[in-house]
Amino acid sequence: MSLQALMHLALSIMMTSLVLMFWLTYASGYVCHFDPHCTCSMSSSVQHLGNVECKDGPSYLPSFNTSKLVTLSLVNNDMHNLPPNQLLRTESLTGLERSLWEIHITDCKLSNIPANALRHLNKLKILNLTGNDISTITSEQLKGVANSLNKLILADNHISVLPHGVFSSLNQLEVLDIHGNSIVSLEPGVFTPPPAKLKILDLSDNLIDSMSYKQLANIKMLHTLNLNSNKISTLYDASTNVKLVLDKLFLEYNDIEELISMSMTNFDVANITSFKGNPLVNIQPNAFQGCRITELNLSNCKLRQIDPESFNGLENTLQSLDLTGNNISTFSFPLLLKYENLRLLNLDYNNIKNLLWMNHPEEMEQEVQLTELSLTGKTNSPFVWSKLPKMVHLQSLAVSRIEQPHINPKDFQQFSVELETLKINDGNLKSLNRHMFQMVRGIKTLDLTDNTIEKIDAKSLIEISHSLEHLILTHSLDKKIRTFPKGFFKHLNTLQVLKINHNFLQKIPSDIQFLSNLEIFHAQDNNLDGIPKGSFKARNHKFLHEIDLSFNKITKISSKTFADLIELTEINLSDNRIVTIEHGSFVNLEKLTHLWLRGNKIQYLNSELFQNLPALSVLDLAYNSLVDFNFACLDQVGMLSSLNVNVSHNSMNALKGNSTDSSISIYIKIVDFSHNNISSVDKTYFMPVQHSLTKLFMSDNAMINATRDLFPEMLQLQLLDMSFNQMNEIEFDALRSLKQLQIIDLSHNNLTSIPIGLFQSLNSVRHIDLSSNHILQLFDSIISPASLISADLSDNSLLRVPLTAFSPSAAMNVLELSFRNNKITNLPSSESFSRFTKLRSLDVSSNRITDMGSAFNLLPSLTDLKIGNNFLHIGNRDFVGLENTLEHLDISNISISYVPPMPLPSLRTLKMDDNFITYIPMYLQSNLTSLKHLDVSYNALQSLPDVPQLNILNIAGNPISSINNTSFVDFPHLVELDIRGLPLHEFAIEGLVPLQDLETLHISNYKKLQNFNVPTYIKDMEALRTLHFEVTGASQIGTELNGLLSERINNLIITGHELKSLPDNLLHGVQSPVFKLTLRNTSVENIQAKVFSKNLRSLVLDVEENYLTALGNPSNVDGPNRPHSTYLTELYLSGNKWNCDCKLGWIETWQRKRRQYGSHDYTIDDVREAQCKNKQNKSMLFILKSELECGWSDGNTLESNFILITLLLCLKLTYTSAS
Repeated sequence: MSLQALMHLALSIMMTSLVLMFWLTYASGYVCHFDPHCTCSMSSSVQHLGNVECKDGPSYLPSFNTSKLVTLSLVNNDMHNLPPNQLLRTESLTGLERSLWEIHITDCKLSNIPANALRHLNKLKILNLTGNDISTITSEQLKGVANSLNKLILADNHISVLPHGVFSSLNQLEVLDIHGNSIVSLEPGVFTPPPAKLKILDLSDNLIDSMSYKQLANIKMLHTLNLNSNKISTLYDASTNVKLVLDKLFLEYNDIEELISMSMTNFDVANITSFKGNPLVNIQPNAFQGCRITELNLSNCKLRQIDPESFNGLENTLQSLDLTGNNISTFSFPLLLKYENLRLLNLDYNNIKNLLWMNHPEEMEQEVQLTELSLTGKTNSPFVWSKLPKMVHLQSLAVSRIEQPHINPKDFQQFSVELETLKINDGNLKSLNRHMFQMVRGIKTLDLTDNTIEKIDAKSLIEISHSLEHLILTHSLDKKIRTFPKGFFKHLNTLQVLKINHNFLQKIPSDIQFLSNLEIFHAQDNNLDGIPKGSFKARNHKFLHEIDLSFNKITKISSKTFADLIELTEINLSDNRIVTIEHGSFVNLEKLTHLWLRGNKIQYLNSELFQNLPALSVLDLAYNSLVDFNFACLDQVGMLSSLNVNVSHNSMNALKGNSTDSSISIYIKIVDFSHNNISSVDKTYFMPVQHSLTKLFMSDNAMINATRDLFPEMLQLQLLDMSFNQMNEIEFDALRSLKQLQIIDLSHNNLTSIPIGLFQSLNSVRHIDLSSNHILQLFDSIISPASLISADLSDNSLLRVPLTAFSPSAAMNVLELSFRNNKITNLPSSESFSRFTKLRSLDVSSNRITDMGSAFNLLPSLTDLKIGNNFLHIGNRDFVGLENTLEHLDISNISISYVPPMPLPSLRTLKMDDNFITYIPMYLQSNLTSLKHLDVSYNALQSLPDVPQLNILNIAGNPISSINNTSFVDFPHLVELDIRGLPLHEFAIEGLVPLQDLETLHISNYKKLQNFNVPTYIKDMEALRTLHFEVTGASQIGTELNGLLSERINNLIITGHELKSLPDNLLHGVQSPVFKLTLRNTSVENIQAKVFSKNLRSLVLDVEENYLTALGNPSNVDGPNRPHSTYLTELYLSGNKWNCDCKLGWIETWQRKRRQYGSHDYTIDDVREAQCKNKQNKSMLFILKSELECGWSDGNTLESNFILITLLLCLKLTYTSAS
């Protein structure tokens, strides 16, 4: 072999290896060795973990300080802060400065920027602290990352003020995102001096009411400014001659009603400018004069007409104009000739009745230069092809409601071969005829969504067969069309995307086998009864990577149906009627990562069912009828991934019959057997996965005991969940072979004791959950692992705090202990607790403890103490030793009538609810200088406490009878207030006005107040987002919620067990375009469609846990993002008593429409779990799929029904008078 050949071979091997390493590193997440709540992008290296994400789990920071991390993501963990590493006596992130580039700590309840933890991270590029409880920021907190930080995200916190020069030291900062806070204005010196490299500034979703030109002008490199969803009403500022130069300017959803002449004077350049969603009714002439704009978005405003003079000054620069969703009735195309560079015009969803021309279109001498034109929407007049001028440069055209139910070749005579995209949505199209595209042979994308095509000529697409790449026929066919004519697809050699979903098709088109360039095939939501052999061929479908056949009526998957498709990554066969999957149905799919078979009727899986699927990471078989599961069917599957198998919600009674053939290799990492009826497991059952399994879920089954033969030696198992079974016994050596087990959950069983030696060999255990059993006592040192971090023994029958049950090594390292809701009468001595030197959280609430004493005085690390729901006496020295550490204290419902002495300067949360406290002493404020959250609800207070630094205050259920204009003056920082259940005789209209930072308000229907109206009281609270209205002593809501809510209020929660009905006008005052309505724990049985306002663009509806039997369709339009309409985006409805008939039939069609528009269906399992009381409590989803045949209009708005009835009555009267 020549040297050149050898070098070529070596290079090929090297490149292949690099690609494989890259794919292995980033294609999937592996369970981290240090905590099963975390995933690592590097699977085997302890030294290099790659990208680490810890989600929905630990309230502490895992120990990985000696490893290399590139990205650290902590998501939705109850952390509050990042404490120092007590073991290493260093800050929490010390040791990671060599490699850490990104930190994402989101929704973790952080109260401050963790300055100490960040101090030495001199390579950190991105810091994301979204969704925490941060209210103040200082430059000192960011000092440690000042020379490296490139992107800072502080979104969705409680920041109201940006101090002078707070970001000035961030020399490398390019992106600053502070959206979703309560910033009212930019302080004069906030960007003095500015971050030298700042380019992108996001201040959206705040309370800014004016343009701060002088502050913004300091940022010399700024090119993107986002001020969406603020309170800005005007742009022009005559007090300054500043002229900003921007690439992107976003002013969407503000309060701009008019753009006066020279409105953009303070901008020299704003290439992309958006005023979307403003209440804009008028644009004066020369409004944009002096500013260069290339893309102008005026969509979803309130414009009724377009004055050509409005856009003066943009003649040479304007390229794109979006007028979607206004009230424009007349549009004069000749004005376009004035803008020689205009290429895109969008007039969707207006009320256009006339398209005016200076001359007849054929007589226009100058061609319109548009390349994209969109005129869709049912509110526009029917589209007439002949009214368009000559547009030889048009590349994309979208229309609706075409005048004739078919397309003629002459319809395209104004266009040329440059037309590449044609969308006829809601077009009343009835037929596809031959030669209809002979004048526009270059079409690449054809979208005919939402039509009722009754007739299809097999050669209707022949003229564009050489160019067509995307064919969208979603919800396009009349129910008469059960299959496509033979040969319809055969000649589409360039087709890459084919979507024929949401129709009535019964057969997969046989000629898709000829589509050699096909990449995506969607045919979900049809009536397909099978997949013919040869539909997907390896030699033809070399580029196919996505197949969706979900929600059909397929009953069988034949052998070799999916075989040798080298690029296929996803197959979705969920919610069919599949009973049988033949041998070798899925073969040689080397890139397949996701296979969904959820919601079928599969009973058995034969061996060698899946062959050579090395990359498979998700196999979903939940909600089937499996009676057993043999691991042999997954031989060699997932060997290059982290395979997760879900077989929950099936019909398994026993796990048995697995092959022990040593030649079989199983690579499953995670398996879920929960929600079956498993009562026994063969001793050899788990042997095929003993070397691979990391997580095993066995909850919600019928296991009675756990013997020594239950688990073989499983060296990789880190998490075992056996909760919600019926176990009354577990043998002492049942877990002896699980050497790497870190989390064990045995909660919600019938255990009365724990055998000696159960945890003896589990040297890696971090979390033990034994809650909700019947344990009376624990033997000494029975909990022995030195690695222990938390133990939960709540809801048992313990008579004492079992501190002796923890070995010395376990006691020394444990961080969290819970003994809540037992029968404990006395606390151990402080000496007994003194072994627990690192204990941070202790819960002994809901017991029978009467005296606290000095029990906790020797716990030097305790930050969280829950001791409520006891009959407790607290003495003067009970908190000695906790002064500098305790941050969260719960002494609720301990029958005290006084506030005990608490010299706790570090305390941030204090809960004293459900006591008999009559007043809050003045020393509380001086003793608790860090207090942010105070709950004194349901006490005997007659006045408000004086603690001005609070962020959260709960005074519900106290005998406070009056709220006046000054009641809350001393609470300038409150973000959440609960005043439910107060016996108010007086409530000043402006009583809540001082609370300008308030974001969440819990309030009641105060029956003693006449004409009480919530919108009146909160009209000036511009920061308010969430309103919780509790109804007591009434079966219905009166006028309490009548009136306008501010645009920022996007979440309404209604509770009250006595409530039985909702008023029709409940949501008529909502102004936010995105809104969530939650109804919880009420007695409401029926919500009619007219309850839902027409002005809600996007609605999330959560009605779980009520007494509902019926629910009207909240949507009055069949698609998202339609102006002046309501569209339901999410629905949660489990925990009710549904009467499943066609009045609920709209739910099925709504789900189809959501899937049609590509919405990920987060709510499908909620519909699956909802039960139909009138159908033997069967799953609502099953009933909708199998037993009910209902359309979109069933259960729809009562308004449409009223119109139909009125029309019938008119016809009846006309007929009667005529006769």
